[in-house]
Amino acid sequence: MHFYWTITVRLLLTLLSGAFALAALSVGVYDLLGPPARSGYFHTGGEIWFSLSPDTLNLMQAVTQRYVSPELWDPTIVAVLKLPAIISLGLLAVVFGAYPLMRRLSSRPS
Repeated sequence: MHFYWTITVRLLLTLLSGAFALAALSVGVYDLLGPPARSGYFHTGGEIWFSLSPDTLNLMQAVTQRYVSPELWDPTIVAVLKLPAIISLGLLAVVFGAYPLMRRLSSRPS
């Protein structure tokens, strides 16, 4: 049972890593070929999220501030949303992809 759970988690994390890498690549292409960003050279995560679905961004802010912590939204999540989207998505791809790779390397016999 443990073996199948480990394989399932590795597969899920690898798929998530690939999805975030593909999203980072598409944001990079959008930065190069799309309209100029309002915030500088690169589009931020918050700018892209607001252009795709402003209602969900406002809902996320209201839920986080009301039910979790108002301090979590303002310094932390706002800072992440102000990062260029290609950086934040690329970091998520690396983090989700590094764990299965490190587990695979550590389980090899020497």
